[in-house]
Amino acid sequence: MKTTALTVALALIGSISANSLASAQGTYPEKSLQLIVPFPPGGASDVVARIIGGELETRLGKPVIIMNRPGGGTTIAAKEVARAAPDGYTLFFSSNSSFTLPAAVKESVPYDAAKDFEPLGQVGKITLALVTTKDNPIKDVPALVAEAKANPDKLSLASFGVATVSHFAGELFKSNAGIKMVHLPYKGSAPAMNDLIGKHIQYHVDTVIAVKPQIEAGTVKVLAVFSGKRTPFLPDMPTLAELGYGSIDFSSWGAVVAPKGLPPAVRDKLTATLEEIINSPSVVERFTKVGFEPGFARFDDWAGAVTKETAEMKDIAQKAGIKEE
Repeated sequence: MKTTALTVALALIGSISANSLASAQGTYPEKSLQLIVPFPPGGASDVVARIIGGELETRLGKPVIIMNRPGGGTTIAAKEVARAAPDGYTLFFSSNSSFTLPAAVKESVPYDAAKDFEPLGQVGKITLALVTTKDNPIKDVPALVAEAKANPDKLSLASFGVATVSHFAGELFKSNAGIKMVHLPYKGSAPAMNDLIGKHIQYHVDTVIAVKPQIEAGTVKVLAVFSGKRTPFLPDMPTLAELGYGSIDFSSWGAVVAPKGLPPAVRDKLTATLEEIINSPSVVERFTKVGFEPGFARFDDWAGAVTKETAEMKDIAQKAGIKEE
């Protein structure tokens, strides 16, 4: 009798707990969310994240606070998210700069990108561009390459962070062109662009989102883009591939993830909401205006995809001589 009574009691407790959990997930969210971005305000990721955050706020009915956490080549923010509670209230908007590139060049990374995150969806990609100051007498890439070959390590090429896609793209260009330029890593796109405009740096690899407003303002000029084909956002700009510098096709893909262990009901709600946002015609129009190429995709095998791309990036890093700085 005691055993039977205990069994019934445990079953009742389990039923109550399961119903409570289901109820809690059914009413999610009950408080504000934070969307962490591993770059300073003003950069491409920040622009895209703020659009997504605003739309999440409207659809979920709770505030979504954008938290900028730059530094460490995006690893500081990624580590914070990986260690956060998997309750759906901490989200992370980042890219290959956080999930596959750091492990390709760093001896150790304070998280496991393949195991520590719950993917909610890929949201699109951003084309990268090679830019310089508007009044630079060097007008094209062949002239830049000639100057760099004549003066090894005299010219600088900035990126928006060590082991970011900007860093990788720049090093791959230098390797393919057979030139040496000094790498200047920044903690984000905005500070790097500000220094370029102020003529404190000579050349920089940044996203079309960051570059486009400066082109319109007449402060910088683009020499080439890193995409496999010309981007519709800068149709007159040649690709490095068509200029003869190898089959460079580098872009920054963006994804929204959460800490691993997210309750399935919460994960499904966030994924469905995110897909709705990215496919919304009004959101697509807003993204297109700033230079972001939207496209929602679910990660059927996040761990497999991250592991595969990390291996590919390690190969590129070794061939191009990309190292942690």
